[in-house]
Amino acid sequence: MNSKEDIITTETVNLTNCDREQIHIPGSIQPHGVLLVLQEPELKIIQVSSNTETWLNINPENLLQQNISSLLSPHQIDSLRNNLAGDFEYLNPLQLEIKCGDKTRLFNSIVHRNDGVVILELEPCKVELYQDFFRFFQLTRNNITQIQKSANLQELCSIVVKKISELTGFDRVMIYKFHPDNSGEVIAEEIREDLESYLGLHYPATDIPQPARRLYSKNYLRIIPDINYQPVELFPKNNPVTNKPLDLSFSVLRSVSPIHIEYLQNMGVIGSMSISLVKEGKLWGLIACHHKSIKYIPYDKRVVCEFFGQIMSIQIPIMEQNDSLNYKAVLTSVQSEVIKIIYESEDLLRDCL
Repeated sequence: MNSKEDIITTETVNLTNCDREQIHIPGSIQPHGVLLVLQEPELKIIQVSSNTETWLNINPENLLQQNISSLLSPHQIDSLRNNLAGDFEYLNPLQLEIKCGDKTRLFNSIVHRNDGVVILELEPCKVELYQDFFRFFQLTRNNITQIQKSANLQELCSIVVKKISELTGFDRVMIYKFHPDNSGEVIAEEIREDLESYLGLHYPATDIPQPARRLYSKNYLRIIPDINYQPVELFPKNNPVTNKPLDLSFSVLRSVSPIHIEYLQNMGVIGSMSISLVKEGKLWGLIACHHKSIKYIPYDKRVVCEFFGQIMSIQIPIMEQNDSLNYKAVLTSVQSEVIKIIYESEDLLRDCL
């Protein structure tokens, strides 16, 4: 068991110890939403992000020990409980109207259980931008058909980066494949015309520390709208149920390692998003999206991007197998040609003698 001195946090992390950084317990979130920690069964609020006054018009201290009914109508509480009783991974997001003082505000809510509590995250949602299931169907139907008709892995990658670029408007969308030694290579790219291409570049395994790789295998999509954000601390600091820092492994608002922020700064990136590509339970690569300015992607579009990543993950082993069979067929053909040339050369040699 690690001592306190061995626990690497955002305050103590550097390039020499980032492989041991506890990035799942940063103690803070990004400021583009608000986080509430609820205790079951009564759904009592026991921990909050410190920006509740900004988004909910309520002081953090005044929310603690309140029931969620102080924010939600009975009907919305029933919807939230139904999400928790079902497969909430596929029921998110739930659109909620939150009582914010003397008015209400619309949020996309993302809920999950972890660390012995219910974690409810809220991102502001404009009514005119809210997308229903029919819109999701429209966004994905034709694109999925194209993805599934890919002839090989390279074509699959090219289609996916193009579709995600069209959907999100990121300046650069890349597919970054991991090799057996954990080094990476950019194998597909869709970029703004005036940007330098990264296609074909290789990166050392140390570019992505092991703690980040572990989280990439758990939480398939991560977004940083603005790398220059000020982290929002959780209040109280520890999860009251465990008396330890809250595990934010599956949080969509989780604050980011300062090492990763520095890495993006060095690349001139302000907004970013990444989607995990998982083959047979193991991290195969990433879809990395970069922008030169602040870039927020609404949750509904992120769901579509994550769905593309999941469809691609299913297709990867099929495409790799097809590419391998095609390579073997080409290799067999080449071998046949070589043998034919050798025989013809022997015949020619005999004729010359």
